[in-house]
Amino acid sequence: MYVILSVLALAALAVSARWTWWRPAAPGLRVLCYHKIGSPPPGSRLKELWVSPEKFRAQVKYLLDHGYTTILFSDLLKAQKGEAPLPEKAVLITFDDGYENNYLHAWPILRELGAKGNVYVVFNTIGKVNSWHNPASEPWVNMATLAQLKEMQASGVIEYGSHTMNHPHLSALKPEDAAWEIAESKRQLEALFGREMSAFAYPYGDGAYVPAIRQMALDAGYVFDFSFKQGKTPWPWDRSVTIDRLFIRGGDNNWDLALQLERGASRL
Repeated sequence: MYVILSVLALAALAVSARWTWWRPAAPGLRVLCYHKIGSPPPGSRLKELWVSPEKFRAQVKYLLDHGYTTILFSDLLKAQKGEAPLPEKAVLITFDDGYENNYLHAWPILRELGAKGNVYVVFNTIGKVNSWHNPASEPWVNMATLAQLKEMQASGVIEYGSHTMNHPHLSALKPEDAAWEIAESKRQLEALFGREMSAFAYPYGDGAYVPAIRQMALDAGYVFDFSFKQGKTPWPWDRSVTIDRLFIRGGDNNWDLALQLERGASRL
């Protein structure tokens, strides 16, 4: 019996060690990365990119109940310029791509709970579909329309950053084409929304750690550039590295969220 109990205890410890509860807290800026809020369509192979509205509400409520302050890109910009300090437990909620489900599900929850969010928009897919996917392997879904994006901005709940013109793998492009994707999206989005696009996120995270491509983002005039790498980035930030993010998966619960916020990852 003792041997059986010992084996069971070791097995339980091994399973629990997959979570990062045993790691020390990691300092740095907390940036949550979401994509789609809703239910994945039949046949989707990317179900982990979908977080249900119920889970999203619970996660935002967890943040607010535990003293976190959700901030906008403009708040981060003020802090970077030394114009205002960041709240002690600041967190950026970000959404990649600009889906219609952000408007239908995420925005109402943020607005109701008094939280803020930020969306990286792919300019050429506004009001269309996520055409960077092959519909034979991943069903297309609708992107937010211009009217929906402007409504969210007018509410003061949502701000925007750039996610290129077409969502390409930047490292696969000719240098001049990659530079155009990065700079032209900033120019077009600023004209569309009448405000600075201070933040840029690399599609797929591709190029975030390629010096020549990262320099294109800095040369385009972005203040902040965000990777798709899991983790937290030291703050104050000296711009020598991209800003990492905390990827929230569809299967994550509030314990995963808590570990991400404190440890920089929830699971090994």
